[in-house]
Amino acid sequence: MADRRSRSATELIDLVLDDGSYTSWDEPPVRGPVSAEYAAALDAAQQRTGLDEAVVTGEGRMRGRRVAVVACEFGFLAGSIGVAAAERLTRAV
Repeated sequence: MADRRSRSATELIDLVLDDGSYTSWDEPPVRGPVSAEYAAALDAAQQRTGLDEAVVTGEGRMRGRRVAVVACEFGFLAGSIGVAAAERLTRAV
């Protein structure tokens, strides 16, 4: 029977790419003014996932072939796409 547990974006990247081949394209997001509640939610999501945004982008190798990587992290605010995540997506494309 297949393993159906949820995997983080980082776990998926490690699972499908050649060992040690991943390079992140991500820069820390520039956030505008946000409410105290949203700032607290962002901090909690970062502590929980170790990531600074719901979208992870970069490149690596899969069986030696260079590939682009765009992955969403559900554990970071349920993978919601805000301004910073959308910027990462458009830059990756």
